[in-house]
Amino acid sequence: MNPCRFSFFRPATAAAISLATLAGCGKNEDPPAGQRAVEAPWSPYHAVKNATHTGAESCRECHPRPFADWLQSDHHRAMQPATPDTVLGDFGGVEFEHFGHRTRFYRKDDEFRVNTEGPGGERTDYRIDYTFGFYPLQQYLIAFPGGRYQALQICWDSRPAGEGGQRWYHLYPDEEVPPDDVLHWTKLHFNWNYMCADCHSTDLRKNFDADTKTYATAWSEMNVSCEACHGPGSEHIAWAQAQARAAGAGSPAPSDAETADLAAWLEGKGLAVTLSEPELGAWFVDPATGQPKRTVPLKSAVQVETCARCHAHRQLLEKSFVAGQPFHDTHAPSILSAELYEPDGQIKEEVYVYGSFVQSKMFHRGVRCTDCHHPHTMKTLATGNALCVRCHLPAKYDSPAHHFHQPESAGAQCVDCHMPTKNYMVVDARRDHSIRIPRPDLSKKLGTPNACNQCHTDKDVDWAVAAFDERWGKTPRNVHYGEILAAARDGVPGSADRLMALASDPARPGLVRATAVSVLGQMSPSQPTLQAIAARLDDADPMVRVEALSALESVQPAQRLQIAAGLLADRRRAVRAEAARVLASAAGSMTPDQRAVFDRAAAEFLEKMDAIADRAAGHMGRALFYADLGRTTEAEAAYRKAFDIEPDHVPSRVNLAEMLYNQGNFAGAEELFRAAVAAADTGHSRGLAHDALARYLIRLKRYDEGLAELASAAELLPDDPRAQYFYGVALNSLNRFDEALPYLQKARDLAPNHAEYLVGLATVCRDAGRFDEAMRAAEQLARLDPGDPQTAQLLEQIRQLRDRSGR
Repeated sequence: MNPCRFSFFRPATAAAISLATLAGCGKNEDPPAGQRAVEAPWSPYHAVKNATHTGAESCRECHPRPFADWLQSDHHRAMQPATPDTVLGDFGGVEFEHFGHRTRFYRKDDEFRVNTEGPGGERTDYRIDYTFGFYPLQQYLIAFPGGRYQALQICWDSRPAGEGGQRWYHLYPDEEVPPDDVLHWTKLHFNWNYMCADCHSTDLRKNFDADTKTYATAWSEMNVSCEACHGPGSEHIAWAQAQARAAGAGSPAPSDAETADLAAWLEGKGLAVTLSEPELGAWFVDPATGQPKRTVPLKSAVQVETCARCHAHRQLLEKSFVAGQPFHDTHAPSILSAELYEPDGQIKEEVYVYGSFVQSKMFHRGVRCTDCHHPHTMKTLATGNALCVRCHLPAKYDSPAHHFHQPESAGAQCVDCHMPTKNYMVVDARRDHSIRIPRPDLSKKLGTPNACNQCHTDKDVDWAVAAFDERWGKTPRNVHYGEILAAARDGVPGSADRLMALASDPARPGLVRATAVSVLGQMSPSQPTLQAIAARLDDADPMVRVEALSALESVQPAQRLQIAAGLLADRRRAVRAEAARVLASAAGSMTPDQRAVFDRAAAEFLEKMDAIADRAAGHMGRALFYADLGRTTEAEAAYRKAFDIEPDHVPSRVNLAEMLYNQGNFAGAEELFRAAVAAADTGHSRGLAHDALARYLIRLKRYDEGLAELASAAELLPDDPRAQYFYGVALNSLNRFDEALPYLQKARDLAPNHAEYLVGLATVCRDAGRFDEAMRAAEQLARLDPGDPQTAQLLEQIRQLRDRSGR
């Protein structure tokens, strides 16, 4: 589950925007059909009320084959009681050592036990209660006070010994993780209730009590069973019994259970969701194109969205999942952020599958999960290239003329070129489901991985680029969206125009357009960028609408309300919740009708925060929301609850400090800023805390103290160009140019395409009489944006000064 996304600081100012130029944006009506996918008359979701979970065993009698298939799946073995039949690891008294920290695995009667360092470092004997996962690794869950379960970081490698398995190993093999480390197995990041439970059990109810900080987590079944995907089964059983009675009596007899809509009940066979299409389709090779094509277009994306609930990096919108709703009514998926994905959208952090797959051409042409995977065993429908040639012409693609490798070699395998793997949890090789053409040229430009060098580890990127050009020619390739996003994030001058075009391009995946809108929102606001953002409020994809709303925070609250009020009643809960958050600061200007709609959407936003109430982010989200509503007492209480839940949480302390500062409570603000520094548990968060304290001190004109804090921030954030730049600027403002220059240069080196850093370096060096250094920075800026008149003026000015000085 991904953490909630909130800014570290609130925007200082909001931009004014001409409403006349935004006519038609964000209307409280559905966008034109041409901009939004036309709603099909058939819906896979059904209004089935009062349904309850009955367990997988209740499905066996009528569905023996799917049940038997499911027993072979990793879903069946997602979580199980620790027994001799389920435990794969060696608990025969073996000892594992990691950076001097020893752990012993042993048996005591029928129990599996481990002796290892617990909280505080004291060696303790623990009982293994549950196994977690099956292949290629198995983890083990241990009960802690307060209803918590923690996952050991020492895992069993369940792969065959010949592949390096059948051994204990640590999830962080190359670094020590002492008991006081944030990544220790007893800490928050290895808490099962929050991190894992929702996707490894059926009908999971986390039941976290924020006041007592305890869990009463419950489930209907501890593994991923039939009802995890198909929804609660009681009404389906009632439907089946009604069909049997009808067959016997010759007339239909409805269930005794109360149902809100008998037609929907009958259509959905008593299930809240139908995962099969109303009309069966198949893939064939279109003779006109030589490419695969479905015989019948899909009526919905219900199957992919059902899988996405767990196979996506996303945030919950509800405290407990309720079946029978579209994905964007239950979850908010993450965009292609620089933290999660490579610049070109390849997988980077553990993002699972959805975010990759929806980038692919296959998804947009109607490929579903079950076109490649068995729906119940989860295994692929064929092995090797046999899977791909079920749809693609083997003579065309499974041929050396296409892949340029020896048949049956690794290079001849479709997936090794088009779905390269990345290892997570050390041994779990997961394939990138964006199913893309290898692009060594992007590796050269953006530093992204490519399939060629992943196999040919003895070669460099230049070799891969040359080999690619030799085989497929040097024909110019279309600009990849990764190039556009990377340029904008790097601050390349002129990138806003390409970013706006990307955001509005209907041929691009919705996830990509949503990311483009998000990056636009992080730029300095201008009339064109704000127009482009506002235009996306009517986008067909709810992800884009969510990001467009978020990007409107740079607009004055009253104008936000005027252009985005309609999204408070959007068809998707993810959009409504974000609309409530973004429009909260305008609540005082709403009409009674608008306020009624806002209140309903606000309740949905607050439930989204309740879903992560066991993390500081949930309470900080509430605090920001209350602050925007002017309810500062509630905001302060929520901030304090955030760092009560997570004592080392820096953003909640910093944001509360900012709120107190704005209220004139300088002493209280400073206490919190300094508490943030003391509480930070990593160098990165400590650096951010020092940076926040520095800005506070500088506002109070305590420059020497502020400079010392900036120095600490720059030291703790050596790879953050912003921290290096600000410290350099601060030093220079005190006439300490020689000390400032290395920090300004480092900012330039870390972000060589960032215009602000180049302008700063050029002007500071110009003013110090270091004209050669100034000229180099200005020339680099000119190469980024050759036609910019201000850059040309700066260059000419430096030349004249240099010529007059004779240097």
